Amino acid sequence: MVKNIWFWLIQFCCWLFIAFIALFYSPLQNSDTKSQIIFFLAYLFVGFAIGNTYRYIIENMNLDDITTSQFLLYPFLSSCLIGFAFTLIDILLGQFALKSPVIDFIILFFENTWVVIPCFFFYHLYRFFIIYQDKKQRTIVAENLLQISELENLKKQLNPHFLFNALNSIKALTLFDGVKARESIIQLSDLLRLSLNLGEQQRATLGEELKLAKNYLALEKLRFDNRLSYKFNMQNNLDNVLIMPMSLNTLLENAVKHGIGQLKLGGKIIISASTDKNIITIMVENSGFYDPKPKSPYGGIGLGNLHKRLELQFGNRASFTIENKDKMVVSIIKMPF
Repeated sequence: MVKNIWFWLIQFCCWLFIAFIALFYSPLQNSDTKSQIIFFLAYLFVGFAIGNTYRYIIENMNLDDITTSQFLLYPFLSSCLIGFAFTLIDILLGQFALKSPVIDFIILFFENTWVVIPCFFFYHLYRFFIIYQDKKQRTIVAENLLQISELENLKKQLNPHFLFNALNSIKALTLFDGVKARESIIQLSDLLRLSLNLGEQQRATLGEELKLAKNYLALEKLRFDNRLSYKFNMQNNLDNVLIMPMSLNTLLENAVKHGIGQLKLGGKIIISASTDKNIITIMVENSGFYDPKPKSPYGGIGLGNLHKRLELQFGNRASFTIENKDKMVVSIIKMPF
């Protein structure tokens, strides 16, 4: 709130100063008071209006990672626009005598343009400062939350009940299918190793997440047998797409625990992923019914942490939704890559 007040105050003072300078160097300084006031207010209003229109456009473009060329180009173009508007004001109200219309107009235009350029560079420097502070704060909070989320994920992966069920299922396999039992042991080993590795990363490839998901579902399949069926509908060439780690696995854990595990006859899980421009959409559909807990609109701790991590890491560029649709629970994550 205080930053906004200072921003508006400094911006108003800048345009006030420019309007005073313009009046001081205009032929109207020896004219009547009414003409001077009209000229002064025209400069102040036009500069303030165009400046804030420019600010509105820039902020809605979400140029958080503006390049050096954009940093130089955007203030220059906006300064030229205001310079042109000020030149028209000079001609219409300032009564400037243009002996050589084209040359004098160009000279007047450049004089008006370079005066306002510092205002736009000030705005971008201010905006970069705010973005830098915001990103720094987000990073600190995200790192703390990621540590908490990593611990929660590790607790789930190393949960004694999960390990007990998996090992019991593998033990039963050793009695009649030794090959399948060995494969399951390898899957359990990979699952634990991948969980530990992904928990230490800021970003993971979709391929790594899918490998973790397949191992997890294969082990759960041992426990649920015919009560659990699953399939993957993946767009081609997505293995190297970078996503937030443990995001798909969180959805699968939720689908198994709160979906399949609550149904006597079991059900199915469908995992799909696709991209559109620079946004990847990951969707998990499972049999069951979604009943959000009162403490969070996104369900339990796992889904709540998932939503917070997305918000902190990507802001409004990412989203997470979960809803009931056609007797299925549909969970969707969208994030940039």
